[in-house]
Amino acid sequence: MARARAGERGQVAVYAVLLFPLLMLVLALVLAVGTLEGMRTRLRAQVDMAALTATQALDVASLAAGGEPRLEPDAAELLAREYLARNLEASSSLLGASPAEIAAGAVISVSNDAGVDPITGVSNTAPTVSIRIEAPVRVSLLGLAGLGPVVTLTIAGSAAART
Repeated sequence: MARARAGERGQVAVYAVLLFPLLMLVLALVLAVGTLEGMRTRLRAQVDMAALTATQALDVASLAAGGEPRLEPDAAELLAREYLARNLEASSSLLGASPAEIAAGAVISVSNDAGVDPITGVSNTAPTVSIRIEAPVRVSLLGLAGLGPVVTLTIAGSAAART
C-alpha cells in the first residue's frame, strides 16, 4: 500500500504551482471588471448631474412672460461642459484623458421641443439636456491578462427642465 502512494508524492504541489497563476489571473480580471463597473457608475452619476445642472439655464424672459419653460442652448451647453470638467477631476487618476478633454469632446444636445432625444432615444415632452461622453479608463490589471490597459467607456445621460 505504501509503495502505491510513493509515486504520488508531490502531486498536490504540482497542481498548486500550475493552478496558482490561473487563479491570480481570474482574480485580476474580477478586480478589473469591478474597477470598470465602479468607474461606469461614477461617470454615469457625473453625466446625469451635468445634464441636471444644465437645465438651470432657463430662458428667464420666457418664464417672466408666462410662457412655457425653455432652455438657452448655449448657456446650457456651457454649464454642462463646465460641470463635467470640474467634477471629473475626482476620478482623474483612472482616466486616460484629462477631464477638460473629455468635457470638450462630450456630445451635448439641448432640446426645447417635444420629440425623441437624439442621444438617449427616449421620448421627451419637456426641455431636455442630453449628454454622451467617451471616457478612456486605465485599468492596469488588464495588462496581466494580455489586454490593453485602457478601456473606453461610453456613457449617456439626460435631464428635463420642469417647473
